[in-house]
Amino acid sequence: MAHVDITVAFGEREDAEAVLVHWNYDRGAFLRAGAPIAEAMVDKVTLEIQAPRAGYLIPLIAINDVFHPGQAIGRISDEPPGTEDGPLESVRTEPAVSQEEDFVPAPPAVRRYARERGVDLGAVARAFPGRRLRPEDIDTWLHTPSPMPATPYSPFRKALIQRLTDPAALPTTLMRRVAAGPAGTPPLVRFAWAVSHSLPEHPSLNGWATDQGFLSASEVVLGVATETVGGLMVPTLTAQPDRDSWFAALARLRDAVRANRLDQLQFGRPSFVLSNLGPQGVEYFTPRLMVPTVAILGIGAGNEVNFPVSLTFDHRAVDGAEAAAFLTTLDQVLRAMTT
Repeated sequence: MAHVDITVAFGEREDAEAVLVHWNYDRGAFLRAGAPIAEAMVDKVTLEIQAPRAGYLIPLIAINDVFHPGQAIGRISDEPPGTEDGPLESVRTEPAVSQEEDFVPAPPAVRRYARERGVDLGAVARAFPGRRLRPEDIDTWLHTPSPMPATPYSPFRKALIQRLTDPAALPTTLMRRVAAGPAGTPPLVRFAWAVSHSLPEHPSLNGWATDQGFLSASEVVLGVATETVGGLMVPTLTAQPDRDSWFAALARLRDAVRANRLDQLQFGRPSFVLSNLGPQGVEYFTPRLMVPTVAILGIGAGNEVNFPVSLTFDHRAVDGAEAAAFLTTLDQVLRAMTT
């Protein structure tokens, strides 16, 4: 078992002595490098002893034992100690602490005091960071009013969070400016039209990425990230034949949201998603993937010449070059649009 000895340099004389006041952690606790693990007294001066590196603590001397400069008072081991390590039973003053408390600088008496009162020592340490805990810290924490209980997420919000936090996805974001398109058309309408015309040339961005592979969509089903009274939702619209149809479809969506008639919206599995933060003055941002949809385009605040866009895509199914090519096609389609 590889280990490093814990030694203390506190004097040049061979007969210099120190007394171990206490261990902050029990035998077997896992420590970070530099953690304050013990205190000792030398000629009425208190010394703080720190862990020389990360690992498991094996004390070799007990509280009130005398030791000399350079003497190993303990070890930091790569593995938890077994029964053959550390022959001094007196070193173990109380049961080993849980790993949640491993990094809390508190002597055994304070740990025992916290357990007797049913207090989470980690929570107390977060309230009094940067120093060794004292019994009065436990009392102060107990008499501090508890924070207001958290408002639980709605079932819809939980489902949304799950879709936004798929650990298997590999989201990557590209940002650039594209042509603004005709000024007489609302930006969201321009981009819905341009995206629906660009995706057929880049089918790898129209569909769904799964653990098993990429599933291509047979048509464009556009999701539109929308803020509602119930929170963020992504209603879907099938591809429209022309800009006027897109204008009408998006107007119906907007009116239903304003009237809180969410039953009039369609919800399904979008093959591509739009998120428009331009009205809020945001330019570039990092849209979150609505997994398993492979890509989402963020629209920022633009001008009469161009708009900033941010394309997040799942790198499992799409390479950066293909994503960049899609943005080029989108720019070309917007440039070709007439008033």
